[in-house]
Amino acid sequence: MAVLPSFPPLLGYVPREHLASGGQSSVYRALNADSDHLAAIKVVPLRLPAGRGAERGTASMDPQVAAKAKQLVREMRIHETLQHRNILRLFGGETREECAVKAYSGGEQHWPAGLYMVLDLADGGDLFDKITPDIGVDAEIAHLYFRQLVSGLKYLNQHGICHRDVKPENCLLDGQGNLKVSDFGLATVFKYKGQERLLKDRCGSPPYAAPELARAQPYAAEPIDVWSAGVVLFALLFGNTPWDEPTSNSPEFAAYVAGTIFTSDPWRRLGSVRESGVAQLLLAMLTVEPERRPRLRDIERMDWYCQSNPLFDPATGLVVDPHEVIRRLMATLSAHEYLGPPTEEFEELMQASQSATQQQLPALSQRMSQRGLDPGQSFRSSLQLYSRLSMAPTQRTNPNLTRFFTTQPLPVLLSLLTRALTLLSLNPSSANAEPFELLYGDSPSTPAPSVEQVTSASLGTLLARFRIRTVDRRQQNLWAGLHISKSLLPSDPNMGGAMDVDGAEGDGQEGFDVVCLKREADPLEMKRLWRKVVERMPEGVIVAV
Repeated sequence: MAVLPSFPPLLGYVPREHLASGGQSSVYRALNADSDHLAAIKVVPLRLPAGRGAERGTASMDPQVAAKAKQLVREMRIHETLQHRNILRLFGGETREECAVKAYSGGEQHWPAGLYMVLDLADGGDLFDKITPDIGVDAEIAHLYFRQLVSGLKYLNQHGICHRDVKPENCLLDGQGNLKVSDFGLATVFKYKGQERLLKDRCGSPPYAAPELARAQPYAAEPIDVWSAGVVLFALLFGNTPWDEPTSNSPEFAAYVAGTIFTSDPWRRLGSVRESGVAQLLLAMLTVEPERRPRLRDIERMDWYCQSNPLFDPATGLVVDPHEVIRRLMATLSAHEYLGPPTEEFEELMQASQSATQQQLPALSQRMSQRGLDPGQSFRSSLQLYSRLSMAPTQRTNPNLTRFFTTQPLPVLLSLLTRALTLLSLNPSSANAEPFELLYGDSPSTPAPSVEQVTSASLGTLLARFRIRTVDRRQQNLWAGLHISKSLLPSDPNMGGAMDVDGAEGDGQEGFDVVCLKREADPLEMKRLWRKVVERMPEGVIVAV
């Protein structure tokens, strides 16, 4: 493995801060020093033979690796042709071999072999993080983001592309709070030179997938994205998905097909907003027969879609007031205890930005800058400023990941987590199995670390983990892991992360990150489980959530 003095720039960009990690990739905030422009670098690990790229070396790869490489390159080729205000832009990318970069602290930062891509920086996090379970979001915010989602999907459809994995986790928000459709790993071209083809691959996320995907016959492209967008709208309105999968195996879906579900929550809540036309739109999009489902152009003509919205400019398709969107999103999460209360600085920023006239803005900006505030700051900065007791949903945002920081000694922390999980009385997902177990390090056979090992461990070292295998309220698998690693809480609450990618450590408080990672679960059910764990932590244990 080559050891380099610095990260080789990718289209002029060098990573500076880790933002998120999922099961398939990691994302970093990156800077182009020449243009001073911020972007994101997405790294998808891929084992490549030495000297061979994903496009020209697939013949000698392991078949599974070769298939993954072809899929990744297909995703990149599709994605880099797209330019629309509601599509996350891909500037380009390349495959790279494994290397290590010398860090300022004297160590080395390892970079895996794989596909490296430069994308627009959607530093407002993802839409999923902003949805309050069982509650949803403000009706005007739901309307705002639904319009932007449909606009992005219509652009894709006009270019003959079917996304096939539309869900809140794949809807990112930019620095002004505008929605960007992302993650084209399952996207495919269904129309070329006016000729359309039916699709055959069965893919996507079961709660958002259309019912025709469970059938053996080929299916039309546009209707499945319409169905998924309908489920996203349902999640925005009610903070839940309507079913775990659209088949007869799901009691909720069977009741929906039979027409008996509308007297049950949350469906009965549709009655209170029926006059707005949202019920008519939602039920049309969730028409089981794909040939009767409205197309995207039909949705754009429906009353609820066309209604005015003070948060949305129909001429530009953009958010009118990012601060107001932030205030409403955070207020709902805070009211239901998924987020701490707003700071005084945030309240001052909101009040000042709303009441200041054009003549007052220069003086206001100068006065607030002296206090470290900026009325024109980005969506992400406003999110971080909302609550100093909470780093979610903006720090290391990830739809499958929730975390808290603590300074408790490791043995005490493990005891508290064990007690919390025991009190939850989790049901095991299979017979003769425990609902959770405590493991150490990366391997089940790794012994518990000593005090000396914990003290000397470098930042980010995994010290212990809980493996959770239980079921949710629908009796579906809820498999997760609680990972405990050494971390650093920044002394500045507006810092985006504990440590730069190149290893330069900042000032702050040492302690432990407790991170909840999804293995197999409905993400909204994961939120509920995580909240129950956090609620059972004694006062003073959690420094930041």
